[in-house]
Amino acid sequence: MKENIWSKTLLGVYRHLEAVADAIDKITLKTALNSYHFSMSNNDILKTSNRLIDLGERKVTLINLKVLIEDILSSMQEKDADILICRYIENIKFKDIALEKNIGLRTVFRRVERAEDMFSKKLEARGYSDLKLINMLKNEKWIMNYYDDIAYSKSDEVAVRGIAL
Repeated sequence: MKENIWSKTLLGVYRHLEAVADAIDKITLKTALNSYHFSMSNNDILKTSNRLIDLGERKVTLINLKVLIEDILSSMQEKDADILICRYIENIKFKDIALEKNIGLRTVFRRVERAEDMFSKKLEARGYSDLKLINMLKNEKWIMNYYDDIAYSKSDEVAVRGIAL
Protein backbone atom coordinates (compact mmCIF):
# COMPACT_ATOMS: atom_id res chain seq x y z
CA MET A 1 0.00 0.00 0.00
CA LYS A 2 2.80 2.46 0.90
CA GLU A 3 4.51 1.82 -2.43
CA ASN A 4 1.41 2.99 -4.28
CA ILE A 5 1.48 6.12 -2.19
CA TRP A 6 5.01 6.74 -3.46
CA SER A 7 3.90 5.99 -7.03
CA LYS A 8 1.10 8.53 -6.73
CA THR A 9 3.43 11.02 -5.08
CA LEU A 10 6.22 10.77 -7.63
CA LEU A 11 3.88 10.81 -10.59
CA GLY A 12 1.90 13.67 -9.06
CA VAL A 13 4.92 15.91 -8.49
CA TYR A 14 6.58 15.06 -11.82
CA ARG A 15 4.94 17.89 -13.74
CA HIS A 16 6.32 20.41 -11.21
CA LEU A 17 9.92 19.20 -11.08
CA GLU A 18 11.20 21.32 -13.95
CA ALA A 19 9.59 24.51 -12.60
CA VAL A 20 11.03 23.92 -9.13
CA ALA A 21 14.48 23.23 -10.62
CA ASP A 22 14.21 26.49 -12.60
CA ALA A 23 13.24 28.34 -9.42
CA ILE A 24 16.28 26.87 -7.66
CA ASP A 25 18.45 28.18 -10.52
CA LYS A 26 17.04 31.67 -10.03
CA ILE A 27 17.59 31.55 -6.27
CA THR A 28 21.14 30.28 -6.82
CA LEU A 29 21.92 33.10 -9.23
CA LYS A 30 20.43 35.73 -6.92
CA THR A 31 22.31 34.32 -3.91
CA ALA A 32 25.58 34.24 -5.85
CA LEU A 33 25.15 37.77 -7.20
CA ASN A 34 24.21 39.15 -3.79
CA SER A 35 27.25 37.54 -2.20
CA TYR A 36 29.71 39.59 -4.20
CA HIS A 37 30.68 41.96 -1.41
CA PHE A 38 34.23 42.52 -0.30
CA SER A 39 33.00 43.37 3.17
CA MET A 40 31.56 39.90 3.84
CA SER A 41 32.91 38.18 6.91
CA ASN A 42 34.27 34.65 6.79
CA ASN A 43 31.07 33.51 8.50
CA ASP A 44 28.92 35.14 5.79
CA ILE A 45 31.05 33.57 3.07
CA LEU A 46 30.65 30.16 4.69
CA LYS A 47 26.88 30.57 5.04
CA THR A 48 26.55 31.69 1.42
CA SER A 49 28.75 28.84 0.20
CA ASN A 50 26.72 26.30 2.16
CA ARG A 51 23.50 27.79 0.81
CA LEU A 52 24.76 27.48 -2.76
CA ILE A 53 25.86 23.88 -2.15
CA ASP A 54 22.45 23.02 -0.64
CA LEU A 55 20.65 24.54 -3.61
CA GLY A 56 22.85 22.60 -6.01
CA GLU A 57 22.18 19.36 -4.15
CA ARG A 58 18.44 19.99 -4.24
CA LYS A 59 18.54 20.52 -7.98
CA VAL A 60 20.53 17.32 -8.50
CA THR A 61 17.97 15.42 -6.40
CA LEU A 62 15.09 16.78 -8.48
CA ILE A 63 16.85 15.97 -11.76
CA ASN A 64 17.60 12.44 -10.54
CA LEU A 65 13.97 12.04 -9.51
CA LYS A 66 12.77 13.20 -12.93
CA VAL A 67 15.12 10.76 -14.68
CA LEU A 68 13.99 7.93 -12.38
CA ILE A 69 10.30 8.56 -13.14
CA GLU A 70 10.96 8.79 -16.88
CA ASP A 71 13.06 5.62 -16.78
CA ILE A 72 10.32 3.66 -15.02
CA LEU A 73 7.62 4.95 -17.36
CA SER A 74 9.70 4.05 -20.42
CA SER A 75 10.22 0.52 -19.08
CA MET A 76 6.49 -0.09 -18.63
CA GLN A 77 4.06 -1.44 -21.16
CA GLU A 78 2.91 1.43 -23.35
CA LYS A 79 -0.76 1.29 -22.29
CA ASP A 80 0.18 1.31 -18.59
CA ALA A 81 2.59 4.23 -18.99
CA ASP A 82 0.07 6.06 -21.15
CA ILE A 83 -2.70 5.87 -18.57
CA LEU A 84 -0.36 7.11 -15.82
CA ILE A 85 0.80 9.97 -18.00
CA CYS A 86 -2.81 10.93 -18.75
CA ARG A 87 -3.86 10.76 -15.12
CA TYR A 88 -0.88 12.26 -13.33
CA ILE A 89 1.34 14.18 -15.70
CA GLU A 90 -1.35 15.63 -17.95
CA ASN A 91 -3.76 15.77 -14.97
CA ILE A 92 -6.71 14.43 -16.96
CA LYS A 93 -9.76 13.42 -14.92
CA PHE A 94 -10.84 9.79 -14.84
CA LYS A 95 -14.07 10.47 -16.71
CA ASP A 96 -12.20 12.37 -19.44
CA ILE A 97 -9.72 9.52 -19.83
CA ALA A 98 -12.66 7.14 -20.23
CA LEU A 99 -14.16 9.35 -22.94
CA GLU A 100 -10.83 9.88 -24.70
CA LYS A 101 -9.94 6.18 -24.70
CA ASN A 102 -13.53 5.04 -25.29
CA ILE A 103 -13.50 2.73 -22.26
CA GLY A 104 -15.63 2.47 -19.15
CA LEU A 105 -14.92 4.56 -16.08
CA ARG A 106 -14.42 1.46 -13.92
CA THR A 107 -11.93 0.16 -16.47
CA VAL A 108 -9.98 3.41 -16.17
CA PHE A 109 -9.86 3.04 -12.38
CA ARG A 110 -8.66 -0.56 -12.69
CA ARG A 111 -6.03 0.30 -15.30
CA VAL A 112 -4.69 3.21 -13.28
CA GLU A 113 -4.50 1.07 -10.16
CA ARG A 114 -2.77 -1.75 -12.03
CA ALA A 115 -0.30 0.69 -13.61
CA GLU A 116 0.39 2.26 -10.19
CA ASP A 117 1.14 -1.22 -8.84
CA MET A 118 3.51 -1.86 -11.74
CA PHE A 119 5.22 1.50 -11.19
CA SER A 120 5.66 0.60 -7.51
CA LYS A 121 7.19 -2.76 -8.35
CA LYS A 122 9.62 -1.18 -10.79
CA LEU A 123 10.52 1.48 -8.25
CA GLU A 124 11.22 -1.19 -5.64
CA ALA A 125 13.19 -3.30 -8.16
CA ARG A 126 15.49 -0.31 -8.70
CA GLY A 127 16.17 -0.23 -4.97
CA TYR A 128 13.89 2.66 -4.07
CA SER A 129 12.31 1.51 -0.85
CA ASP A 130 10.13 3.66 1.36
CA LEU A 131 13.13 4.49 3.56
CA LYS A 132 15.40 5.34 0.61
CA LEU A 133 12.80 7.68 -0.88
CA ILE A 134 12.21 9.38 2.47
CA ASN A 135 15.96 9.91 2.91
CA MET A 136 16.35 11.11 -0.67
CA LEU A 137 13.46 13.58 -0.49
CA LYS A 138 13.44 14.65 3.16
CA ASN A 139 14.66 18.14 2.25
CA GLU A 140 11.96 18.55 -0.38
CA LYS A 141 9.16 19.47 2.01
CA TRP A 142 6.70 20.13 -0.81
CA ILE A 143 7.12 16.54 -2.02
CA MET A 144 6.88 15.13 1.50
CA ASN A 145 3.72 17.19 2.08
CA TYR A 146 2.28 15.76 -1.13
CA TYR A 147 3.16 12.27 0.11
CA ASP A 148 1.55 12.96 3.50
CA ASP A 149 -1.62 14.28 1.84
CA ILE A 150 -1.96 11.07 -0.16
CA ALA A 151 -1.14 8.87 2.84
CA TYR A 152 -3.66 10.65 5.06
CA SER A 153 -6.37 10.65 2.42
CA LYS A 154 -5.78 6.91 1.97
CA SER A 155 -6.13 6.33 5.72
CA ASP A 156 -9.31 8.46 5.75
CA GLU A 157 -10.66 6.35 2.89
CA VAL A 158 -9.94 3.17 4.85
CA ALA A 159 -11.51 4.63 8.00
CA VAL A 160 -14.64 5.64 6.08
CA ARG A 161 -15.05 2.04 4.96
CA GLY A 162 -15.14 1.05 8.64
CA ILE A 163 -11.85 -0.79 8.60
CA ALA A 164 -9.69 -0.35 11.68
CA LEU A 165 -6.31 1.21 10.97
